[in-house]
Amino acid sequence: MALDLPELKNEPVMDFNIGDILDIMETDSSAPNLSSPEVEIEMKNERFEPVSDDEIQRLIDSQKNPNTRKNTTWAIETFNKWRAERDNVPLLTEMNSESLNYWMQRFVLEVRKQDGSEYPPRSLYYIVCGLLRFIRDENIHNVNFLDEKDHRFAVFQRVLDARMKELLSKGLGTKVRQVDPILPENEEKIWNQKVFGMQSSLALQYTVFFYNCKLFGLRGYDEHKSLKCDQFEVGCDERGKYIRFHGRSSKTYKGGLKHIQLQNKDIKHYCLNGKPLAVGIRYGEQVLGINKIKGLMKEITGQAGLLGNFTNHSGKRTCATHLYQAGVDEQEIMSRTGHRSETAVRKYKRSNSVLLENVSKVLDPPKMMKFEEPLPPVINQENLSMNDSKEFDNQENVTRNPQSVFNNCVFNFKP
Repeated sequence: MALDLPELKNEPVMDFNIGDILDIMETDSSAPNLSSPEVEIEMKNERFEPVSDDEIQRLIDSQKNPNTRKNTTWAIETFNKWRAERDNVPLLTEMNSESLNYWMQRFVLEVRKQDGSEYPPRSLYYIVCGLLRFIRDENIHNVNFLDEKDHRFAVFQRVLDARMKELLSKGLGTKVRQVDPILPENEEKIWNQKVFGMQSSLALQYTVFFYNCKLFGLRGYDEHKSLKCDQFEVGCDERGKYIRFHGRSSKTYKGGLKHIQLQNKDIKHYCLNGKPLAVGIRYGEQVLGINKIKGLMKEITGQAGLLGNFTNHSGKRTCATHLYQAGVDEQEIMSRTGHRSETAVRKYKRSNSVLLENVSKVLDPPKMMKFEEPLPPVINQENLSMNDSKEFDNQENVTRNPQSVFNNCVFNFKP
């Protein structure tokens, strides 16, 4: 029940406590009898609403990660194309454990890309994971061909392991192109190029997007798309002014049964040495499209003239890299980025160019020694004639000993 506040503006102000309210409810004869069957049925109808099977399935599907759904679709389509070129291969959902163990061995050895080349080992593993998710989505939960404890698939697991090692030995999957972080010198360049700032709505948009990534470790685009104003809180305490960010659902925190012991992000960032904000900033109500958000980091780095592999994922990598280079504890880095393990957060940390240069200097070979004069050539004395030998001896003495030194000698000079 909502109150119409304008109707109360001329009424006297009255203070109530919970005891007064209970007394009124007990003595008011006009109040409805909450225990009557009619009221109980009406309350039930207002409070609880039945749902259909389709609504339940839509709820489950809505909480699946889009990239995960895409990977599952790619995996089953790849399997079905392989199956179409094979004979007598049953549907994946119709195989028993023995059949799965048999055909999955052959699948991981025979599957190829559309151009006929072999998949890298990690991609092959992702395909197998996608097939397992597809089986789960079909409500088949009694098989898991990736479970080491399930001995029914022990042979398949050995084949998959050997195949991945073989692919790696061929050089497949050894070159992983990682996105680059925005290093401090690059960030300063972006400001100097006036890509960041408050001089235009576009510059303000770039600034807000980047520092949401850097300060609060937001991911590529999904967390930006779902941001709400009430997730930010501006306050002040004995340490100074701060912005507090309350995270919600993300890739690493969904809030379901598996994450019941985890907590959502709760970050307090103190505003110490930030750039000055202009007054009178106006914000539009139009929401940025998903494709626009996906390309923001490329626009920022492109306009600033930065060279490298920059994507929206560079924002979160920037957050982890800056904290890592400053010597911040890994646990604090994880609280900002949202990672749940040290192994995961270490993939985001990148050494800066100065540190890499120092490491290279330590490992470089020693500097080459410089000779003022070249060494004389080696000459075979046996092949020299008498005159040549004397001439060579004279040249050697002149070259090596420009000043003769005599010890314990007696000289007789004739007039």
